[in-house]
Amino acid sequence: MKRTRTSRLLPLAVVALLACGLIWGLAGAFASSSSPSPGSSNVVLRLGWISEPDNLNPFVGWATTTYEIWTVNYNFLFGFNGQTMAPTLSLAAQFPTKANGGISPDGKVWTIHIRPNVKWSDGQPLTAADVAFTYNYIVKNHMANLALTTTGIASAKALDPTTVQITCSQPKANMEAIFLPILPQHVWEHVSPQAAQTTFQNKPPIVGSGPFYTVAFKKGSYVEMKRNPYYWGPKPTVDEIFFEMYQDPATMVQDLKSGAIDGAWGIPEAQFKQLAGQGESATGIHTIAYNFFNWDYLDCNCSTSSESTGNPVLRDVRFRQALNYAIDRSKLAAVAYDGLASPATTIMPPGNWLNPDYHWQPPTDQQYTFDPAKASQLLAAAGYPLKNGVRLNKQGKPIVLRIDTTTDFPEGQTEARLIAGWFDQLGLKTTLSVLDTGALLARIFNFKGTTFAPDFDCYLSDWAGYGDPGETLTSFTTAEIGATNEPAWSYPAFDKLNVEQSAALDPTTRQHLIWQMQQLFYQQSPQIVLVYPQYLEAYNTSRWNGWVPMFHGRGPAWMTTATTESYVNLKPVTAKASGGGNGKTLLIVIAVVVVAAVVAIVALTRRRGAQEVEA
Repeated sequence: MKRTRTSRLLPLAVVALLACGLIWGLAGAFASSSSPSPGSSNVVLRLGWISEPDNLNPFVGWATTTYEIWTVNYNFLFGFNGQTMAPTLSLAAQFPTKANGGISPDGKVWTIHIRPNVKWSDGQPLTAADVAFTYNYIVKNHMANLALTTTGIASAKALDPTTVQITCSQPKANMEAIFLPILPQHVWEHVSPQAAQTTFQNKPPIVGSGPFYTVAFKKGSYVEMKRNPYYWGPKPTVDEIFFEMYQDPATMVQDLKSGAIDGAWGIPEAQFKQLAGQGESATGIHTIAYNFFNWDYLDCNCSTSSESTGNPVLRDVRFRQALNYAIDRSKLAAVAYDGLASPATTIMPPGNWLNPDYHWQPPTDQQYTFDPAKASQLLAAAGYPLKNGVRLNKQGKPIVLRIDTTTDFPEGQTEARLIAGWFDQLGLKTTLSVLDTGALLARIFNFKGTTFAPDFDCYLSDWAGYGDPGETLTSFTTAEIGATNEPAWSYPAFDKLNVEQSAALDPTTRQHLIWQMQQLFYQQSPQIVLVYPQYLEAYNTSRWNGWVPMFHGRGPAWMTTATTESYVNLKPVTAKASGGGNGKTLLIVIAVVVVAAVVAIVALTRRRGAQEVEA
């Protein structure tokens, strides 16, 4: 509608504009009021993601989003510096050293003083007994999901309420850099180890010592966390956090733009580029694309179990090496990720594990390049001939490989189709399956009775390593088969190097051992590393101050699974209105303003006479 602007219409226009301006001003004030929840004055942070926690039990959960909840809900003995990933003090009150008596001369006994007067979110005291209980519960019961964090630890005991002593079988290089949430003994001592690894749900409210604790988890909808009233650290301004699950990433992006949520993680590549292209100054939204210890991979079933259903050809290192040469990693990055990924080499992406740099980059003459002809030659030389366009095994039968991926991994589905096409060019027959994540995990960790029986050939997924480089590599040792060692690969030389790096307290010595482990893993290829994807995250900077992105601005501000800095530091740009507010109140105010405007307009119209309006 286009209105004729004349001097005779000016008073009417002024009234209308004032009314609209008042409405817009009120709407803006409510929109910037730090997302108060309906009917309350709470400061609420709303964050959207496309992959929700699988299980909030620390002995069962697996998803990256699950680790984020644990990071916020629980404290560790030592945390991570968001800029360097160096250890920081969390529950520990000081760093133990040999000089202060915290580390024994042989490096096997750690005496750690924890903060006094710490309480759990339910108000009960947190003491060294809780720390000792957590470590012993994992070590003595071989709790698979966290067992690799306690590698080398024999036992723990509380010397007094604020002192815990941890005894190791050998020096432990990563004692201060492990992801191990300290659990409340008064909750978990009533949970049997068997139940903890199977049926126990860890239902909210989840008692923790972090800045927030989980109060609700509605599957398929949201996780709700509230500020821990007993948190020992700085008191957050945020009262509640809602992690909201989105089935449709496009809807999540629209909600971010509208202000319905304050941050988004897992944004589709095309929409991310559009959002980033508009600019933060125009949208008030900061976008960040970053690699965070993560890579995409194709796992090969290397299990020698009599009950494994994996194709036996995958146990042959020469076969796996040939597959490496059949994959065009540059094309995977360009097609599956629209360029927001880079071709990968080893399982440890560069630029993450620093000081020293633990990423090993294979020399040019050792790299698996895209060379289908070489792949075919290697297969033939290894005893897998090509006959009438069909690749045969050593028994003269066609080789058929199952390739699985998951429904919540669209990029992986694209990668799987491309890889199947390249394998087909080698004469390898493939069958593709897209499964629910739970269904795929059931295949990977399948058991027949007590016998490990992995039920897959190859599957495509993504993974993020641990904050400690050694812990990441420990995941693939023989001891972790049936747990974190998904390809079920065993290699004695790799295991031996892992024992050595775990005990190497000198960073340079440890760096070289870890490089050797990466080199072995790369050559053996039980897991074929594909690309280093970038996580795509965005958050509102026009409504919130205090976002703390990691790695000096080139990393995430939330969904870090390492630090709680943003959650603790965030503050609304505009202070809350007194007594809070909600959508109903806004509608009432707007209605009053509109009625007042209409009354004024009618009065003016009657006094001055009807005015003609052009369409």
